[in-house]
Amino acid sequence: MAKKSKAAPGGGALCLSRETMRELCDTPYKDRQLAFLVLNGIPHFKGLDGWPRVLWATLEGDSDVETDKATVVAGWKSNKAA
Repeated sequence: MAKKSKAAPGGGALCLSRETMRELCDTPYKDRQLAFLVLNGIPHFKGLDGWPRVLWATLEGDSDVETDKATVVAGWKSNKAA
């Protein structure tokens, strides 16, 4: 599993870095990373540059309060119909 200290040297990053995403998905290509995330059911969103983003709270399994706080800061909203 990816290590947080490697991707967030300042400790303030909410999302995995591109290098960590490359390790997680085992590919440097954004379309293949997106396919990997969808196939494995990992919650994610696309950045303005088109690259997939995954929150650290999603991988670490933090409490729902921390995940909700991180998603508000990242500006992510689920497209899933309620």
